[in-house]
Amino acid sequence: MSTANGRVIILGGGIGGLSTSIALRRVGIDAPLFEQAPAFGTVGASLQIWVKGMKAFAELGLAEQIRARGADVHRQQFFNQDGTPLYHAPLAAMAQRYDAPMPVMIRRAEVIDTLAGSPDLGAINFNHKAIDITQDDSGVTVTFDNGHRERADLLVAADGINSATRQQIFPEVELRTASYRLVHAVADHVPPFGRNMFTLLFGRGNRIAIKDCGNNNVFWVAGLARPTLELDTPTGTVKDDLLRRFEVFPAAVRDLIAATPPEVMLHHNVRALGPMPAWSSGRIVFLGDAAHAVTPNLGRGASEGIVDAITLANHLGSIDVGDGAAVARALSSYEKARRPEAEALQKASWKIGTISSWDGFAATKVRDLMMKTVVGKTQVAKMHAEFEVAVPRLGHLVE
Repeated sequence: MSTANGRVIILGGGIGGLSTSIALRRVGIDAPLFEQAPAFGTVGASLQIWVKGMKAFAELGLAEQIRARGADVHRQQFFNQDGTPLYHAPLAAMAQRYDAPMPVMIRRAEVIDTLAGSPDLGAINFNHKAIDITQDDSGVTVTFDNGHRERADLLVAADGINSATRQQIFPEVELRTASYRLVHAVADHVPPFGRNMFTLLFGRGNRIAIKDCGNNNVFWVAGLARPTLELDTPTGTVKDDLLRRFEVFPAAVRDLIAATPPEVMLHHNVRALGPMPAWSSGRIVFLGDAAHAVTPNLGRGASEGIVDAITLANHLGSIDVGDGAAVARALSSYEKARRPEAEALQKASWKIGTISSWDGFAATKVRDLMMKTVVGKTQVAKMHAEFEVAVPRLGHLVE
């Protein structure tokens, strides 16, 4: 593939960084990737790739591979802890109506493996931790902890929620920690609420989402209001706490937790990124969680990072990335295209996490009633809009 339109360094080997390298290479820009770890990470059990994310994967030429490695989501359904239905969305019927892709549930490791296997991916450099970044009018220089130094026209910081690049450029930006915690895992188990289902059950302060990942892999994530255990608590104790918290939920929920080995359970805080002054500074631009890390309540973080990647590539593909003025305009256009939606998603996800963690008797009754009526109708309308949404096209493809 010809890459004659400049050079862009990418920091971070996650979904956003890999997608960016592929997208930039597809528009003719050399895009080597530098990752501080010795290999691609597999932390993070599973992901839901929504319709927009699947459309973005199509632009990278990878949609069918993603679908083959995961499981289509045919239906989204919410219940209370007694098993009473609150809301459902017939996603398969919506996909057929709009001639759009269905969402896919897939293990994060499968997504990374798919991206890493793309023939369009740029050079991968492991064991490269950036320790200094300087820029001038003509480019960016990155120094790594192994003494290696790289020069490029532009740097993309895709180094995640704990972005060291962001801490250097915008040290005032803060991370917010939610009041609830999550425990999640992938279990080798028959999907308890049916195949190709995304099921969410709400209780008094505790909730659990259960999703079919295909191949008898079931991803579940439990949200725990008023956590009582330390984060370093042995996972066997965490499992016992879960079984106690969910003893009033349907037997299928308890059976799934009981069947999950404690050693595969991940117990962690929930964080999101506060407001950014800007998404770029000179020839450094932020993307994905480094720019707009969101709580996982809507399951859209990965999809948004992929859309960031193709949006940025589309704005850079038609310019000379050595031209500082043109780069500034392109980065401004990228931010204008993506920031409003990303920040709205951050706010909505934070709000949903708070409401989902209500534990008072009256509050949970009100929440359940809202989901059966106003919230349910609103959510279905949003789902219809999701199937109609367009994503940027990589319009300057270089073969």
